[in-house]
Amino acid sequence: MALFLLGNLGVIWAQASLATKPQPQSLIQIPALKPWQKPPVTFSHQQHEGQQIACTTCHHEYDRGCNRWVQGQPVKLCQECHLTRPQADRPDLKNAFHQQCKGCHLKRRQQGQQAGPIRCLDCHRQT
Repeated sequence: MALFLLGNLGVIWAQASLATKPQPQSLIQIPALKPWQKPPVTFSHQQHEGQQIACTTCHHEYDRGCNRWVQGQPVKLCQECHLTRPQADRPDLKNAFHQQCKGCHLKRRQQGQQAGPIRCLDCHRQT
């Protein structure tokens, strides 16, 4: 009986640890911006989803100033539209990331919501 209980507890513990195991984070590395001056950024989709941040907050495809991208559509690489130099109608790749991420973090902070980092080395951490 004790072995049966111990065996079941082991299975339950293993399932619980899998359920609470953090999902892998993605490392944002942009080859177009080499040589990098700062370390790449670690990004967690799970953390952003957990804060109920809509996919369209980050993912976009603008047409005449309106985001036409819909969740479920393929996601383009940022560098497909944002080049290494700014265009008349869009920022360059580096500034697109900074405006998108840091801008959202600042806005959420001003609204009293949980927000991500805004300082360079809080995102660009040495690994």
